Amino acid sequence: MDEAFRRGILIIPRRNGKDILSWNALICKAFQRKGLYFYMGPYYNQIRQIIWQGSDKDGRRFLDYIPRELIDGKPTKIDMRIELINGSQIKLCGSDNIDSIVGTNPFGIVFTEFSLHKPDAWNYLRPILAENGGWALFNGTPRGLNHFYQMAELAKKDDGWFHQYLTCEDTGIPSKEDVEYERRSGMPESLVQQEFYCSWTSSSEEVLIPLDIVQPALATSLSKEDFNFAPRILGVDVAYAAKGDQAVICKRQGRFLHPMKKWQGLDNMSFAAEVAHTINDWRPQVVFVDAGRGEGVISRLWQLGYEDKVIPVHFGGKPYSELYANKRAEIWCRMREWFLARNRPLIPDDPKLTAALTAPTFTINDKGFIQLESKIMMKRRGVHSPDEGDALALTFAEEWNEPIPVTEEEKMVANALAVVNAVEEEYDPLNHLNKLGEGKYLGLY
Repeated sequence: MDEAFRRGILIIPRRNGKDILSWNALICKAFQRKGLYFYMGPYYNQIRQIIWQGSDKDGRRFLDYIPRELIDGKPTKIDMRIELINGSQIKLCGSDNIDSIVGTNPFGIVFTEFSLHKPDAWNYLRPILAENGGWALFNGTPRGLNHFYQMAELAKKDDGWFHQYLTCEDTGIPSKEDVEYERRSGMPESLVQQEFYCSWTSSSEEVLIPLDIVQPALATSLSKEDFNFAPRILGVDVAYAAKGDQAVICKRQGRFLHPMKKWQGLDNMSFAAEVAHTINDWRPQVVFVDAGRGEGVISRLWQLGYEDKVIPVHFGGKPYSELYANKRAEIWCRMREWFLARNRPLIPDDPKLTAALTAPTFTINDKGFIQLESKIMMKRRGVHSPDEGDALALTFAEEWNEPIPVTEEEKMVANALAVVNAVEEEYDPLNHLNKLGEGKYLGLY
């Protein structure tokens, strides 16, 4: 972290001193250039406990890492601010109240445990550092394929970033013997891989749809004959634009999932027009629309004459099965069964879709029902709304076995192909197709 340092990311196993390292780096940088410096945790109270009140494994307080003779006055407890004799200030803060520091002018920021931060915190502060030439350092242990993972992937490819990825095998902490002891003591293997080996893809025990059951669907091989007989089902997740969510249209036919269409900031009437266009183009048997934010979209589609196809789905509504707390939990569990079926589905290799599917956790509530993590709770732990996952889950709102209607044009094409197959041994195929093109058979033209 010399004077040219601008951006860095540290992926480090648990209990390897990432806060001691980052805290000392920030102290050094605060003496290199006079200014304001933030040490930022996911939550204000958390950073108070870790740094302001916390100590290292040897009992040395974090605040004591700043030489006393270099502190100007007494650190202020109210806003956790430390004044230095060169005029710099070090302030501890949490990204859970980002509005309180937007408008300030920090020259350096440490984001500790960045996987737990709200992603928008960095987006709000990065223009400040871009303007004043400041730096940012991100550290943490993986928590799935979230914004921390996406940043790490970008940093690996950008020469302007310092990128370091370490596991317990690199650092020796904890030792192999200690890791084995944790395993024997009942620590889930997924947690061992995440916390000690910094695995991005290990799944939390509480995740409803773990990554290891999604990944096979990325590599499945399907031919059209494997799914073209199945009903075409459209799932429509309507965005809460004010919260930055995406509007998503999902087309699923049996085991096959088409690439999703997504929009950011689209108003309901414009989105309804996009849905109507998709209905006309793809001709689904049924369209399931999120009714929570989609009342306007549903009403518009009914006005356009699609009332026989468009069915509202209330995520908070009553499920068919008594196992689930609400309709959303039920359809996500149906989707999970789809991934676990003997005949694997095929989904697009879309990192955002994969992240959305593997993001929500679940619990068993006090009534014994399966409860899916709410979007509000997900955002509090720094995870985006799983809009793509909700859109796909909507396609499982009802069991739909209605046969695919065949248009007159499709009947004629099928009839023509049957004629070709029947006579190809008797006639020259090229000559036969020429006759077919001239309308010689079946009065097609």
